[in-house]
Amino acid sequence: MLPLCVQGQVREIANNIRLLVASKQRDIREAIKTAFERKAYIESVVFISRPIDTESNVSRNGTNALLWDIDETPHNAAWAKSIQGKYALNIVYTSLSGGKINVIQRASGDGLLQKPAIFTPLTSSRFTVSLARHLETMAKSVKPLNMRDIVKMVAVNDRQKIIAVASSTGGTNALEELLKRLPADIPPMVVVQHMPSGFTKLFADRLNAMYPQEIREAQSGDFLMRGRMLIAPADRHMRLIKQQGKLAVDCFVGNRIHGVMPAADVLFESVAQIVGANAVGLVLTGMGNDGAKGLLKMKQAGSVNIGQNQATCVVYGMPKAAKELGATQREYPLDQIPEALLQLARG
Repeated sequence: MLPLCVQGQVREIANNIRLLVASKQRDIREAIKTAFERKAYIESVVFISRPIDTESNVSRNGTNALLWDIDETPHNAAWAKSIQGKYALNIVYTSLSGGKINVIQRASGDGLLQKPAIFTPLTSSRFTVSLARHLETMAKSVKPLNMRDIVKMVAVNDRQKIIAVASSTGGTNALEELLKRLPADIPPMVVVQHMPSGFTKLFADRLNAMYPQEIREAQSGDFLMRGRMLIAPADRHMRLIKQQGKLAVDCFVGNRIHGVMPAADVLFESVAQIVGANAVGLVLTGMGNDGAKGLLKMKQAGSVNIGQNQATCVVYGMPKAAKELGATQREYPLDQIPEALLQLARG
């Protein structure tokens, strides 16, 4: 029998719905607030006026369900598909018009809910019961995490060190060389590798098939775990966040920094802010100076940072910029970096 606190954590991670309601209609807001304030599987309900504000709330609150009032904001299939592609987000559409609902039904597999013309205690109850069925289905469809994964997660206050990596030109081969020499049970690793859009998933999947560690293209909400490497998706920045008391990542679209997205500076600055000295920074071969300023912030927060030496770099741009800024304490040949990382992570 698992301890009750652990059982509760499993249920929380597996089933909790964080609902975003995109509607200005007071009747809808009041009905939902009343109906869901005590539902066990509802972790939070946030009200916004426009679906376009969804992304900032997904990043900030880990939202995983959206109720979209299409009478107020017309359905935008391309935008909905885009936001669902970036995040594990379920959408339920609501409208007075059965015709509008039918149009969306033919175009998407999302939840559909007709709202009453007049909200009375009876019609409000019917509306929220129908919405509850959608949300309960969503909650049950989330794959529960097993105890092995939960044990490997990194809590915000753990002393487990994480490794944050930046690489660019020549970095794909350098990362392979690292993984060859690292054990399956690696410290949690987060990586920014500059690649064209669409290639990071292919790269992560190939590495995952070749090596014993779990290597994946990151998605918002992915937890940091021992044995796991998360690679920032192309065309999205990745930062470290706190989620349910654990360390996780948030992947989001933003302005290009140093002409690139993802930018290592974004990741490193978040690492400095969230974990401070419980981190090890690494900058590998690459062109430009991305990562140098972020590494300096990590160093100022107490981390130890290392770089790949010039002799083994394809392009000695990023490590050189970090060294000249005073952001790295030492440089190593590529074949010595895995052992150095493990020693620093243990220390």
